[in-house]
Amino acid sequence: MSYRTFVDRDGAYWQVWDSQPTKMERRLSEADRRRPKYFAWGGSERRTGPDRRTTSQRRITLSAGHGGGWLTFESLHEKRRLIPIPAHWEDLSLLELRALCERAKRIAKSDGARSA
Repeated sequence: MSYRTFVDRDGAYWQVWDSQPTKMERRLSEADRRRPKYFAWGGSERRTGPDRRTTSQRRITLSAGHGGGWLTFESLHEKRRLIPIPAHWEDLSLLELRALCERAKRIAKSDGARSA
């Protein structure tokens, strides 16, 4: 995860970082991996160890377009998200970074507390 800060033209201080999900739900993909593409294996079972399918793993479902990651821009009063992550955004000038922030979509800012 890369991280940068900048000040916009109105003097607001912004933090920006990239988010790249690693445990997203794959079952929503167009390819159905549960059906064999070739002939099913007819030999004996070669896998050893515990069956990973019995282990509960928390996975998230992402909206379309979010699978490749996004940039998050956050100031004291506002939060924005830009999809997709622009190539080499870490090396952009402050002027270019400000332009990306202006293009980013405003999202609800969370206070970090979780409801029960």
